[in-house]
Amino acid sequence: MTKIVRGMNDPSRPSGEHSVLDIFAAPGGMSAGFKEAGYRIVAAIDNDHWGCRTLTYNLGAEGTLVIEAMVENLHLDGRVDVVVGGPPCQSFSIAGQSKIKHLRNTSNRDRFIDDEKNRLYKYFVKIVDRVKPQFFVMENVPAIETFNEGRVREQIIEDFQHAGYCTDERILNSADFGVPQVRRRAVFIGNRVGVDNPFPVPTYFRRLDNKMGPSIDKSGPPHYRTVFDAISDLPPLKPGCGQDEVEYPPHIVLTDYQISARKGSTHLYNHVARQHSQRDQIAFAMLDPGQKMVDLPADAVPYRRDIFLDKIKKQRWDRPSSAIVAHMQKDGLMYVHPDKEQTRTFTPREAARIQSFRDRFRIIGPMTQQFKQIGNAVPPLAAQSIACSIMPWLKPIKDPRVAYQIALQPTGPKIR
Repeated sequence: MTKIVRGMNDPSRPSGEHSVLDIFAAPGGMSAGFKEAGYRIVAAIDNDHWGCRTLTYNLGAEGTLVIEAMVENLHLDGRVDVVVGGPPCQSFSIAGQSKIKHLRNTSNRDRFIDDEKNRLYKYFVKIVDRVKPQFFVMENVPAIETFNEGRVREQIIEDFQHAGYCTDERILNSADFGVPQVRRRAVFIGNRVGVDNPFPVPTYFRRLDNKMGPSIDKSGPPHYRTVFDAISDLPPLKPGCGQDEVEYPPHIVLTDYQISARKGSTHLYNHVARQHSQRDQIAFAMLDPGQKMVDLPADAVPYRRDIFLDKIKKQRWDRPSSAIVAHMQKDGLMYVHPDKEQTRTFTPREAARIQSFRDRFRIIGPMTQQFKQIGNAVPPLAAQSIACSIMPWLKPIKDPRVAYQIALQPTGPKIR
């Protein structure tokens, strides 16, 4: 017999707040952004154990119901204003031109979104259809827009249309919304209230000069935030050094971004550096900011050029960072610290700063799991911009709630 675990969030919170259900939520970037915009996070769902511990640590005390479960085994009821999430679609992130050509030349993949690797997307649609929020927000990799000559994008919009939602998609760059990294993602917004889907308008703009330092020009619109803006105040570390919890060191001058990042926090969490081999440290020291492994002398290259051409990259102080991704859990060599005295890669806290998490948001788990969570997150500042863009069109429902059942084994056939 299939065992069922039942639960429901605490309905005692006052009504009047905009309410959110976050699916595929760990570690909580989307939730953190919507929370900063004034929303109540009613429930957050993910099957990643350490990610759920991070969600519980940061959101549980405020009444958010954290559900650790696979969506395949989950039955939800309830009502909220907004459903958000980023269902993993593996095929879109690994697709190459040869596979796209194969799909174009065959007739058995007209509905590529139904591929087994992408099944989680169907559960997102099912939950939206069941909960019937006023809006939903779905985030994914940019390749989903053009994959299979745009058919996948059309299929997604069509599936949400069948659920009663007018849906649009755009590629958003997190740097346009104050996040100190260039991170492009496809964002689908849909609604059933009969309005044009509101996407956020960029508030930060690409910087053209090479000046190192704070990137805010008080006489004009703000430039893209930089690595300097994000992490220049953090304690310098040698490889293998640092503590998971430490008080802030004395620091006289902070950027506006750093002041905001420190808000509400008395301690610095997750600022621990990886250990690196002597060979890697020598390579890091030889690189100038912005250079890659290919720029090293041949006798100093620590990895094969024919396979790992761009394996190492030293970030620049005066530019936004490269996009933070979950691959950081492997080695982090694409994120070498720009300070020549710190021959190491970014710490989890530095990566979290670049993702726009506030310092009070603590990532729980071993270091590899911290990097995985941070890389998988939606940058909170980007999520906050989306949350603010849809807020004027919402009418908060009374007594938002989420009730659920978890079957420890699948309860029925897969969704089609």
